[in-house]
Amino acid sequence: MKLVIAAVAVLAVHAIALAVTPAGGMAISYAFFFGVSVAAMASVVFAWHRSGTPRDNRWWLLLGSLALWTVGMSLSARQNYVLDNSNPAPGDSMFFYILYVLPVLVAVSSAPVAARKKWALAIDLVLAALLGVLFYVRTFSIVSMEGAMGPQQAIDVARMLDFENVCLAVAALLRFLATDRADDHYFFRAVMAFFVCYVISGYCYNHYVALGGHPDFGDSPWDALLDVPFLAMGIATLSRKPQRHWHPPVYLVRFVQSASPTFLAMSVLGFGLMVIPGYPSLGITGAIAAVIGIGLRGTLAQVDLVEEESRLSRSRDVLEGLVFVDSLTGLANRRALDERLLREWHRPGQREPIALLMIDVDYFKEYNDRYGHLAGDDCLRALASTLVARGLRVGDFLARFGGEEFAVVAPGTRIAEALQLAEGLRAQVQEQAIAHPRSPFGMLTITIGVAAIQASGTSGPLELLNAADRALYRAKHAGRNRVGGPAENNIESIARSV
Repeated sequence: MKLVIAAVAVLAVHAIALAVTPAGGMAISYAFFFGVSVAAMASVVFAWHRSGTPRDNRWWLLLGSLALWTVGMSLSARQNYVLDNSNPAPGDSMFFYILYVLPVLVAVSSAPVAARKKWALAIDLVLAALLGVLFYVRTFSIVSMEGAMGPQQAIDVARMLDFENVCLAVAALLRFLATDRADDHYFFRAVMAFFVCYVISGYCYNHYVALGGHPDFGDSPWDALLDVPFLAMGIATLSRKPQRHWHPPVYLVRFVQSASPTFLAMSVLGFGLMVIPGYPSLGITGAIAAVIGIGLRGTLAQVDLVEEESRLSRSRDVLEGLVFVDSLTGLANRRALDERLLREWHRPGQREPIALLMIDVDYFKEYNDRYGHLAGDDCLRALASTLVARGLRVGDFLARFGGEEFAVVAPGTRIAEALQLAEGLRAQVQEQAIAHPRSPFGMLTITIGVAAIQASGTSGPLELLNAADRALYRAKHAGRNRVGGPAENNIESIARSV
């Protein structure tokens, strides 16, 4: 509120000073115009410092626009005081009044942070340079360095200023309404405040003051209208960062962000078409460059999108690998085991039983107590290597079930074949002769429970897991270092001791 009161006070002082001292009105207006523009530039620098880390460098583009406008005002003062030229539209100042939108147009046309690439910046700089040339040609096709030759030329210049200000105001308003980041919201609030106010005050001043019988600064208290955009920007930048009171649809945000890079190209296209009657080669070049710029931006953005999708796909594959791999042994983990069981259970055309081997390390707690948990981890890694070295059949799946337990999924395997596979694994571990003083066998051994079930729609993998777990329990209860199968089938229980 204090900022608004201060801005109103500045407007009132400017208007009253012009009304009270009309003889010095021109000097008063220039003093106020320079004062408010410098104050606005200072507020932009403040906003840049306020933008956080890393700094939002788009504020420098806005500062550049204000600086170009101030140069235009300086040239206008030079025409009045040094060259004694009272023409309302001298060419040099008009050119800078038109050119000043170029830096902020680049900012408004900028893509979201994640999409700001060097190639996009290069395209924008080329289009901006071409647009500057088109501004120059268009300006001096209407007026000379001394100014407009007649009222119609002055009106044409005013209309050109109206056109670019309206375009910038609409673009800035769209960017402001469709923001999803606090920094964007803050920046585009300032840009929108300036250009929306400039559209209104500039139109009123150009058409009803400068071209309405008051061609010189200071002839009317209405000169204070030109203070409004700069004061509005100062309020927008110096007041606290805006809070989001609405949440635009994500589709709208992405649409505006994706369309914003075309603002600059469309400006080049529009001014290229404007200069075609007088400068056909330059105008056609501008139009072609705009089309190429839009197309090139779209193509390169698509390339980046495909590359990003490929990178994400590779990252997803890596993450999925980490999710399904046991970090200690490098084998598949319990989650991978569950998925493999489920996939095998529902495999079309599955006619043979699915076997499951549940492997438990005998007396592993005593091993940890004797050697420590780090040695226990080394033991599990060595055991995993031994099981892998044993060589499973094609299609068999080895995983760490959890703790000191491992599991093997053997699709298309009957119980007799599964028992033979289990005995081979048990014997392979025993042959390694890993010392285990606290085991009755004097070395590291394993016990394996085996189950085989025909997959059906009325049962599930959990039934197989429970059957193998029961078989493991019976084998451990019978003395360990053995293979146990389903009790109801009276499958042999093979015990080996040393």
